Order: sequence, then C-alpha cells, then structure tokens
Amino acid sequence: MEGGSGGAAPPLSRRCVSFCHTPVSQARHLRAMPYLRALAFVLAMSAAFIFLVPLQALARRCGWALQHWIQTGFCRAICATIGIRVEATGALPTPAPRFVVANHVSWTDIIALASLHPFVFLAKSEVAKWPALGFLARLQGTVFVNRGARGEIPRVNAALRDVLRKGRDLVVFPEGTSSDGTNVLRFNPAHFDALEKYDGEAAIAPVAILYADSEGPIDVGWYGEMTFLPHLWDLMKRGGARCHITFGEPVDLRGKDRKTLAIETETRVRDMLSAARGDQAARRSVPLKYSM
Repeated sequence: MEGGSGGAAPPLSRRCVSFCHTPVSQARHLRAMPYLRALAFVLAMSAAFIFLVPLQALARRCGWALQHWIQTGFCRAICATIGIRVEATGALPTPAPRFVVANHVSWTDIIALASLHPFVFLAKSEVAKWPALGFLARLQGTVFVNRGARGEIPRVNAALRDVLRKGRDLVVFPEGTSSDGTNVLRFNPAHFDALEKYDGEAAIAPVAILYADSEGPIDVGWYGEMTFLPHLWDLMKRGGARCHITFGEPVDLRGKDRKTLAIETETRVRDMLSAARGDQAARRSVPLKYSM
C-alpha cells in the first residue's frame, strides 16, 4: 500500500523491537513481574489442592510411580513461580538408597532438591503446621523432628531407617537450622546414627546448595525473626535467582561412627560450597562477547 510522505513503513519486527524495549516499557515489565509471580503461585497452589492432592494421595496409597512425577513436577512449577532456576552439577551415587546430606539455606532448598528427584525429607516439626505447605509436606511422607526434644531422636532415626529400607532416597540438613548461606554451620551427628544401625546398604551423598544471581551469591534465607509472607514477597520481587546444587562423591561409611561421618561430610560440603563460589566468581569475571 502506498502512503504519505514518510516513505515505506519499517518492517514489523523492527517496529516491535523499538517499541517493546523502551526504558519505560522495561520498567513497567519489571514492576509487574512480582505480581505475575504471586498470581502464578496462588494459581499453582490452588490447582495442586484441587487436582493434584487427591491424585497424589491415591498414587501413594497404591504405590504408583506417578507419585514421583507429581512431586518433581509440582516443585518445578513452584520454583518457576517464585523466580528460582535450579542448576545441578554432578549426580547421585548408585545404587539407591542414598542418604543425602546438605547445607541448609532456606525452605526453598526442599523444593529445589525435590524438583530434581523425588526425595523424602527430614524437617523440623514446625513445618507440619505451616498453612498449605505443611499439608503438602505431610502428604509426601516427610519425617518430622522436634529439634528441642533429644528424647525423640531414637524414634526419628528409626523412621529414617524405614525410609531407607523402602529403597527411598532421604535428605537431611544436619545444621539443624537455616542461615544466610555464607558459611556451613556445624553438622549435628544425631541423625547419622540412623546409618550406624541400618542393616542394609546405603550411600552418603554430600550436597552443597548455593543461591546466586548475575551479581554473585545472594541471601534467600528465612531465619531469625523473619515472617513468611514478607520473605516470600521479597523472593518474588527479586526474581532471577539461581539455585546451584552440587552433588559430590559418596562418603565411605566403613568403620566410621556418627561423629566421624558428621565431621567428614561437613568438611566435604564446605569444600564443595567454596568451589561453587569460586565458579560463580569465575563466571562473573569472563567478559561478555557481543556479535554484530
């Protein structure tokens, strides 16, 4: 079509780029993203309770493999809605079952790990009381422990051994609390006793968890006097977080008591976390290359 004095109109793709990537449109997009993530989170949780919870309950009761697909798929969706991308390095040792020992940064560690593999988790008893998420944790067979009641440890360790006897892979956080992720806290040896008295074969798999964005390591921890909803909103506003999960070589169990195992895995996880930080620093130091 012939038009006025301005000549031929620019190609549609060029017009879209010049319009969509103006500073004003980018700023509006960034301001809207947390609200879109919050909406997606609400929709995902609602869909889970309407459709997935009944199906998952049936799948677990009948022993269907579908239960594992539901768990990992749901956790991947939740990671996406709150703006966390999970990146894994290494692999779990074979064969199962695996006793996974990881540092603990935030509640998001659980959904990040479960987005990769259908683990069973050991969690503090308060998690069972969380609205919505606590119900889902109970549905997945989470083992709960009252951190302040040492008399419960034998019962909890017996439950952990039952998980391993069923061939399931188990995750424990021996620090016993979450933190800002700067350092690895001392590993409590109490639950390594579950392995000492386990009558089968299992591998200890050390795992290091690090959160970072384009600028380097970040703090996504929920600890101290923080309340959950403001913490969740901060995650959604931040966006762009990457959860780096490093699976290390298995720790040899032979001839070692619970205290020795705790010290060895703590050292291994600390070294892996330090290496992951070094990888992040190296990644930031690589100059960007642009092609014309």
